[in-house]
Amino acid sequence: MTHPNRLTLQRPLRWMGALALAAGLAACGGGGSSSNDGAAPVNPPKPPAPVATELFGTAAVGAPIAGGKVEVRCQGGATLLTATTTATGTWQVDTTGQALPCAVRVTGGSLAQGQAYHSVALAFGTLNVTPLTDLMVANAAARTPAAWWGGSGPADPSAVTQAALDRALAALRTAFGLAVLKDLDPRTAQFTAQPKDRIDDVLEALRLALPKAGMDYAALVQAALGQGFVLPESFRTVLASSYVTVTTGGSTPDPVPGPGGSYTLTLNVTASGMALAPITLTNMPKPASQSEFCGWVDDPSSPLSLTQVSNGATGKVVINSCAFNGTVGKVDATLTITSPVAMTVPYSVTYTYR
Repeated sequence: MTHPNRLTLQRPLRWMGALALAAGLAACGGGGSSSNDGAAPVNPPKPPAPVATELFGTAAVGAPIAGGKVEVRCQGGATLLTATTTATGTWQVDTTGQALPCAVRVTGGSLAQGQAYHSVALAFGTLNVTPLTDLMVANAAARTPAAWWGGSGPADPSAVTQAALDRALAALRTAFGLAVLKDLDPRTAQFTAQPKDRIDDVLEALRLALPKAGMDYAALVQAALGQGFVLPESFRTVLASSYVTVTTGGSTPDPVPGPGGSYTLTLNVTASGMALAPITLTNMPKPASQSEFCGWVDDPSSPLSLTQVSNGATGKVVINSCAFNGTVGKVDATLTITSPVAMTVPYSVTYTYR
């Protein structure tokens, strides 16, 4: 038997190698007759060549940033290093002889005119540039990324420290509330800008969630500034729902056969004031009274139960009120989820029997 609670809860829940060692100094020549004692070596040692280093990664926004201009400014660097992203958003810059940290910006290409995303490297190797890394820069630098970059890259990239980036990552994880980010650092995790990659799924969910929540990216940047990174609970709910849509390919569910009956039941779900896609179940029985309806809703063994969090989620639902007029039932509850997303939101379901 299909449990409506599983379907109901489905929508808001458903994201260089090491550096080479430097060459050793050449051994000094010596020996010979006593007349050469104290003489300078015939072949004095040469200074070691700079260790070859690179920065490389993926630039994406839920889709690859193709043909984007990558600019890199390393600590004390006199000039900008540049590269162009590929069709898959990958990029690579030779940083041999450069000093860490390095600031990075991507503009142009498939991005909208005037849009830029930023990142900062504290080690050579993988470095991604996405809206997630851009928000981390805003939080760590306590400035908008555009102001941090300035005209041609920050003169002192070292102002963004490891401690500041650690705080920024923790703030981003808390603000978004997506469990998938708990073990991912968007700056340095290897990823490909294609579906089913965890970082790409988060980026795509973010792209979908912003217009649904009535926000733009600039508002996210403003929220990220400084130590606090607080987002409206309604945005977190929409982001969680968008992440489910991205990772499951879901949209409006098809009607689901019920346990047996002559009614079609439509469930309209609202979480934090945001209406989600309705769910339809066919062949459903209809309760004869409010007490029977509310008893079903509050009974974990009932096909209409809302008191069990399922579908792989961890958490609970507390029912605050329940009413039924013979055709329409209304339940208000508090939904608390700890996994796969962390959120506590007001939650309501309207049951309409036809």
